[in-house]
Amino acid sequence: MPSGGGWSANTSVGAQYVEEYLDFSRITTLDLIPGQQNVGQGTSTTGTDTLKLSRTLAFYGQEEVRLLSDKLLVQAGVRAERTSNNGDVQKYYLFPKVSSSYRILNLIGAGSEIKPRIAYGETGNLPIFGQKFTLLDTPQLSNLTGFTVTVAGAAGNAKVEPERVKELEVGVDGLAMNGRLTWELTGFQRNTTNLLLQRVPAPSTGYAAQVFNGGKIENSGFEAVLGVTPIQRGNNLVWISRATFTQYTSEVKDLAGLPPFRPPLSGFGGLGVTFIEVGQPLTQIIGRDFDAQGNRTATDVKLGNSAPNYRMGFVNELTFKAMHLNVVLDYQNGGDIINLTQFLYDDAGTSADYGSKEWEYRMKGYNGGVIRPYIEDASFLKLREVSLGVTVPHR
Repeated sequence: MPSGGGWSANTSVGAQYVEEYLDFSRITTLDLIPGQQNVGQGTSTTGTDTLKLSRTLAFYGQEEVRLLSDKLLVQAGVRAERTSNNGDVQKYYLFPKVSSSYRILNLIGAGSEIKPRIAYGETGNLPIFGQKFTLLDTPQLSNLTGFTVTVAGAAGNAKVEPERVKELEVGVDGLAMNGRLTWELTGFQRNTTNLLLQRVPAPSTGYAAQVFNGGKIENSGFEAVLGVTPIQRGNNLVWISRATFTQYTSEVKDLAGLPPFRPPLSGFGGLGVTFIEVGQPLTQIIGRDFDAQGNRTATDVKLGNSAPNYRMGFVNELTFKAMHLNVVLDYQNGGDIINLTQFLYDDAGTSADYGSKEWEYRMKGYNGGVIRPYIEDASFLKLREVSLGVTVPHR
């Protein structure tokens, strides 16, 4: 680590090797006598075994330079990574990063500091094991075992690559009043490109699906943290208060020609599902609604958004001599949820408001396949934690 004249540099390089091995076995039997644990005593026993092996090799390097008597910090680095999950196991994918910050001292009073910062970085989401391979069966013919392509199975993609995540972050940190006032302001934009999507090949191919790279999702947001110490009288009485604010949005920018789709395992039956659609957030909720005449809509419509407008947190720590009081509050504004608990109560006929107008409205939706009555506002104020402690002196 060379240094001199109010500057210093720190260089780091390294290598990483990760091997993941999964061996998952399952035995299923039918008509087993109650209390019998020997699976061979069932009328029909089948066994399956799943084996997964992946290897990842990466090299990385980073340079950190401090200039102007530690006021200016510049960092840059790169990671080169290859994995057996990629279509080309020999190809290295490069993921760079760079960041910088500058400390401005005593601008708003003695002991104050303001630090603007900016950072950019890229990383990758690896393909899932087996996405580059075509599924095969091992049928038997005349006691001989061979290989055949799985009927209506998934086609492999020998060119599958990692998703690429690019994030730009800009912010400013600071402190004043001898550290009794602190703040952190951060804005970010994250773009995910080269998405791992699934398409349906032409029926003539015989395949039901194939994973490919394409599309783009954009996430952006703002985060703020404000800390203040209203009371500080030595160690006898100290009150520290801290508040956080978080707001984020998402938007599907491109689906590489795919039509809108529902992600696998999204939602619970017909109780509203997320719907991936260009120009819409990832967190939108769709389902059937009532039209102006009170009838069920012919198609799914947008019913809400599971993402809140914003979230806030409040932490207060009060210390009085040997006693410590800590209170944590969480607040969420907006967002929508699907009240599955109420749905199940209605389904069982055990609702607390059974027979009321509200119950009749929900049951109209329940019987007609309309989920609108079960979409509710997700705003809340939660007392997350209250703790009281006493420090016992040593003897």
